[in-house]
Amino acid sequence: MKAHRRGIPRLTWFKLAVCICLAAMAASLFTPYPAQIIRALNGEPERETGSDAYPPHESRPAEQPGQEEPAPSVPPASARDQEDSRLATPWEPERTIALPPVQYPPFPPVLPTRPAEGAMTNIYELARGLNLKTQVNFQPGTLASKDRETKSNYQMTLTLNVKQPKALTRKEDILKINPKLEAMLPGLPILFNQARVSPYYGQIYVRKQTEIRKNLASLLKLLDRHNYYDTETILETTHPDTGRKLLWLQSEMDVVSDGSDGDRLSSMPDKILKSSFYQPSTSYRWKKRTDKPNPLLKPWQQRLAGYKKTLEKAPAAEKAALRRKIDHAERVIEELKRYSFLISEYDPFIVVPLGVVNQSSSFSPQFGDYAVVIVGDKLYPALVGDAGPRYKTGEGSLRLSKEINPKAGPYSRPVSDLVVSYLIFPGSAEPEAGPPDYAKLTAKCQELLNDIGGTGKGFKLHQWEDLLAPKPPPAPPAPKPGTGNAAETPAKDQEKTDDPADKPAENPAPAPLKETPPSAAPSKTGP
Repeated sequence: MKAHRRGIPRLTWFKLAVCICLAAMAASLFTPYPAQIIRALNGEPERETGSDAYPPHESRPAEQPGQEEPAPSVPPASARDQEDSRLATPWEPERTIALPPVQYPPFPPVLPTRPAEGAMTNIYELARGLNLKTQVNFQPGTLASKDRETKSNYQMTLTLNVKQPKALTRKEDILKINPKLEAMLPGLPILFNQARVSPYYGQIYVRKQTEIRKNLASLLKLLDRHNYYDTETILETTHPDTGRKLLWLQSEMDVVSDGSDGDRLSSMPDKILKSSFYQPSTSYRWKKRTDKPNPLLKPWQQRLAGYKKTLEKAPAAEKAALRRKIDHAERVIEELKRYSFLISEYDPFIVVPLGVVNQSSSFSPQFGDYAVVIVGDKLYPALVGDAGPRYKTGEGSLRLSKEINPKAGPYSRPVSDLVVSYLIFPGSAEPEAGPPDYAKLTAKCQELLNDIGGTGKGFKLHQWEDLLAPKPPPAPPAPKPGTGNAAETPAKDQEKTDDPADKPAENPAPAPLKETPPSAAPSKTGP
């Protein structure tokens, strides 16, 4: 029994004291003493107990610097009671933010029970100036196996609505386009009193309509809005006093950049020689006057050889197209060997629609006729040099276009609005075609303008410079001062100058005129 007691640990006074201390420390955590000890260690003042233990209410700090408010004085006890009552009022937010409601799709997604019926319309603006309105009509049908057998059940109807313009006929309307015309052309009232709309105006728009109907199924080939409305009017008029006929065409101006002439220009840049779009000829042409080959002759001969080589190994489906190219190349080569042409980069000329030029009418212009182009307050003499598409008006050579607008180029028209007046004088071409004589071009156009009333005071024709004419040799340098007088001339040379045989006769016989070859000087017979 004594041995069993030895195995039980004895409870001493020290252990009992430690347990009591630990219990007291645990109980002190539920009293304010630990907080007071912490405040004492931090150096904070002791709080008062009771209802007035809270510090007075202080104002909020200023939101921006320089707007600090002074600390208010401590209110009396009654004010503090009212302030404490405000603290019991529930807080209300100053501003509320409303978020849009979030709509969640139904889960699982709702499947349509049947397709919608009726008309569905959309409007698109195409790049070619067309406003395309599409409308789809879904109508109830029968079974799919039956509806697919009828072609009309799934078809499209394309409708193009176009406004047909009227030709300009009144002088007041042409002056709205260019108010300076009346001052530039004093005979303008007489011309418009005698004018009538040319049949060519109606023919131009009939051909435009034919072009649209032909290509309506392909919107990419369809005539765009700009080129449809490119002709303001075509008038035929005759001056009552002189009988001079005039074809007045009011349009814009696009650029033509074709033509070549080996007699005047023996070389051309590679971008033209290697171009498949550049046409080496113009409708106005004349027989070659030198043996210089056309610079485009060799490239076209190489092109012809390539066509023939390709034809040998081409499939049957491509041979017909290759034969047409071969025939065209052979005709071009034959023309380059025999004729010379206007050069768009150097010669001022205009282009007339193919259905207007070389017709039986007395108002139909011929190739080589003179014309005056009016833009703003400028008058430019030109030639009728080429024929264009039957449904398009308003084209000028690159030389003429750049003079009107320096920014013009092969792919940039000088004038987009219908403000260009083309005054064409039918029947004014020279009897023999030839390269342009620029001095004669200006003089002839001025003579033709005088036949219809002349030009106003302060207006004159533009004088073109022949950029292809041979440059004159440089003048010899002037003798230095103190040289070349009789005192410094050697005696032997002095004797030669005094020889009476070298003196001209008093009545010399006229020397026969020596004909200048065409290659040495520009021709005076051509326009």
